[in-house]
Amino acid sequence: MSIFAATAPVKEVVSGSDHSEPRHHRAAHPLVAHAIAQFSELHSLVVRLSIKGYAEPVPVLSKASIGQHVRHILEFYLCLMEARAGEVDYDARVRDKALETERGAALVKLEKLSGWLNGLKNDAHLTLIADHSLDGSSNERMSTSLFRELAYAFDHAIHHMALLRIGIAQQHPELELHPDFGVAPSTIRNRNQCVR
Repeated sequence: MSIFAATAPVKEVVSGSDHSEPRHHRAAHPLVAHAIAQFSELHSLVVRLSIKGYAEPVPVLSKASIGQHVRHILEFYLCLMEARAGEVDYDARVRDKALETERGAALVKLEKLSGWLNGLKNDAHLTLIADHSLDGSSNERMSTSLFRELAYAFDHAIHHMALLRIGIAQQHPELELHPDFGVAPSTIRNRNQCVR
């Protein structure tokens, strides 16, 4: 069992019924709310893709599929959710092929992760295990926290969602994404200030 058990559900406020609208959530911690909203954006994309469209290679993404990027995003969050004994190791993540080839599997994980996030209220100490060497000779252990790593997973996801935006524009131009999909909050804030 994860050391970060869910404790209480959080109500969500949907800012419109159209799939292209982002969802805004109330949560105990703003970062948790932002991650839940990010999952809503991913969910909206995945449900609108066909099975083939989800799994087929996209030339502009070096022939990676939309599903591969979704899997990669989910894996970093899953590492946090499944952290054991206060340790998180992204290098040891399970690379579940079903998440990149089966939309249903990805949607189930999105739902599971959202439920977990809904219950997060407090930060917790973690030890990050990482190997930044090319030959596997380095085994670094660094002090961190759950919320710090959640911020990392959130930022990591934004990077991949920006790539997804490019892939969708090339492979599925009929799918309209929200203008903020795959855009960092700091960029959105700066963009809004420039408009004023």
